[in-house]
Amino acid sequence: MKKQVFAAVILGALSSVAVAEEATVIQFSDLDANNDDALSVVEAESLPGITAQWSTLDADGNGQLNRGEYDAYTMPAPAAGTTEGE
Repeated sequence: MKKQVFAAVILGALSSVAVAEEATVIQFSDLDANNDDALSVVEAESLPGITAQWSTLDADGNGQLNRGEYDAYTMPAPAAGTTEGE
């Protein structure tokens, strides 16, 4: 019984963290200071860890992130053990 209660508490805490992270996603338009519908490294540098992932996120290799590329950065990762279509 103690293990079940502990597991419920941990799951509740983790879901609260996930909701908090989701609520703090910065909108593309808020970062696009010059309104050119692309993010430069300078415009995106306030995001934690984005510069380390820049070459992976910049799928077309143009040195900027478009909305789709930014969405890939902000989209939550799929839950472990799930497959599409479930």
